[in-house]
Amino acid sequence: MTVRAREILDWLEDRFPPHWAEDWDAVGLQVGDAARPVERVGLALEATPEAVRWALTEQIDLLLCHHPLIFSPLARVATDREPGRTIGQLIRNGVILWVAHTNLDAAPEGVSTALARRLGLQALRPLEPLDRGLLKMVLFVPVGYEEVVVQTLRRTPGLGRIGAYDHCSFTVRGEGRFTPDRDTRPFRGDAGRESRVSESRLEMLVPPAAVPGLLEKLRTVHPYEEMAYDLYPLQGPVPGAGLGRMGVFDPPLAWEAFIRLLKERTEAPLIQVAGAVPDRVASVAVCGGSGRTAIPSARKAGVQVLLTGEVGYHPTIECLEAGPVLVTIGHYCSEKWILPELANLLTGADREQGWGVAVKVFLLPGDPYVQSF
Repeated sequence: MTVRAREILDWLEDRFPPHWAEDWDAVGLQVGDAARPVERVGLALEATPEAVRWALTEQIDLLLCHHPLIFSPLARVATDREPGRTIGQLIRNGVILWVAHTNLDAAPEGVSTALARRLGLQALRPLEPLDRGLLKMVLFVPVGYEEVVVQTLRRTPGLGRIGAYDHCSFTVRGEGRFTPDRDTRPFRGDAGRESRVSESRLEMLVPPAAVPGLLEKLRTVHPYEEMAYDLYPLQGPVPGAGLGRMGVFDPPLAWEAFIRLLKERTEAPLIQVAGAVPDRVASVAVCGGSGRTAIPSARKAGVQVLLTGEVGYHPTIECLEAGPVLVTIGHYCSEKWILPELANLLTGADREQGWGVAVKVFLLPGDPYVQSF
C-alpha cells in the first residue's frame, strides 16, 4: 500500500491541531505537495542544513520538524542564502516539510511532556492550561443517513477530540418540522406544505479553522437541499493541553541527585542555576525551549524549580529574588526528547493504519550548538 503524505499529516494534525498554535506562529505544511506518496518519514528538531543532508542521504520523503523553516513572510527565495538554499534543496529532491511548533508545545503528548517523562516526574499536569475556544457543531440529518455524515466528520483532523479521546460525538433522535417554499425540491416532505420528518441531531466539537472546509465537505454528502446546522462558541481549557508541565518526584530527590539526573537524562553539556537551591527537590515545572513566559505561572503554582531551555538575562535576575529556582539546560537538550516519542507514536500508527512507512530520527548526542571547555 502506498500512502499519501496528506493521510499522515491528517493523523498528525488530529493529535496536534494547528489551532493550538499561537497566533504569531507558522505551523503545518511549509514545503512540498501533500498529495505525493511517502515511504520514509524523518523526524528532526529543525530543518538545519545538516538535518536536510541527513534526510537526503536517508531518502526521506516527509520531514517532520518542530521549529519552522519559514517563519517570517519571505519577500524572495534566493538559493544562495538561507532559508532559500534549504527550501530549494527540499523542493529539488521532492522532500515534503511539515512543522508542529507551539501546537506541539501545548499538546498532551508534546515537548514538555517528553522532557518530564524523561526525568521521571509523576502526576503531570499543564503549567498553563490551553484555552483555545472551540465550536460545537450541531447537525441535523434524516434518519438513515447518519453514517455517511459521521464518516465525513471523522476524516476532518481535530474534530471531536477531547483530551486523549478521539472522534467523540453525541446523537439523539427527534422530529424536524419545516415548510418548504413552492419552488423547492425537498429531500423529504412536499413543497408548499408543512412537513414532519424523523431526524438525528449530531453534536461534535470542531476547531474554528476547520469549519469552512468541513461545511464544504458536508454539503457534498448531506441529502438536504438546505443543510440545517448550528455552531455554538465554547470557552474553557482544552483537557490535558497547555504550556509546560508540572510534576513531582516521589520520593523527593536530593539537590545533587537532581543535577546528576539532569546531566544523565538530558545530555546537557551545561547546566545553569539561578536562585537559592533547596536541599531536596519535590516539585518541578518543565518548559521545553524558551521558558521566559512560564516563569509567572511556575511562581504562582508554587513549584520549587522551573526547568527550561533558556530564558535570558533579566528574567534570570528576577528569579534570584522572587523564585522559583531557575535551571536552564539549553534549547536543544530541552526539546529533542520529543523526537523519539513522536517516532513511537508514528510507528504505532503505521501498524494500525497500514501505511507501510519507515520512521527515522535525526537525534544528535548532547547539544551540537554548545561546546564545553
